[in-house]
Amino acid sequence: MQPETQPQLAQLQQHIQASLRRAEAYTAGLRKTHTTLVVGGLVSSAATTLVAGGAALGGAAAGLNTGGWQLTCGLAAILGFASTVCVGIVQQLRLGERLPQGQLCVGQLRALDVAMATGSRALGDIAKEYTAIVKDSAEVLG
Repeated sequence: MQPETQPQLAQLQQHIQASLRRAEAYTAGLRKTHTTLVVGGLVSSAATTLVAGGAALGGAAAGLNTGGWQLTCGLAAILGFASTVCVGIVQQLRLGERLPQGQLCVGQLRALDVAMATGSRALGDIAKEYTAIVKDSAEVLG
């Protein structure tokens, strides 16, 4: 390798590694948010079913009086609302689309990092691919 390309190589490697850290943080945050909302939606939906099913089988939670039915129906409504909100947030934030984009970006940047570490590809090719990744993953690398 030519002496003048060493600083370019080091600079490019720093850019790739910084982008990789940003993409990993972005993806980890999305994954945590997505998992929390999906699990929250599933749990609240299942709890709604249990409350409503339990009331159908055995009567209201606090007895058969009017207050018991109001409590049971109110609890089922709150749990159903929580489930709807969780699913709505996942859809509104497009987490199902954004998470794979982040994962793809991380994978591409890791591949470039490995190529640089092993010297298996030309610096010009790596630089072109890195430029394309940055362009295609603007939201991820923000």
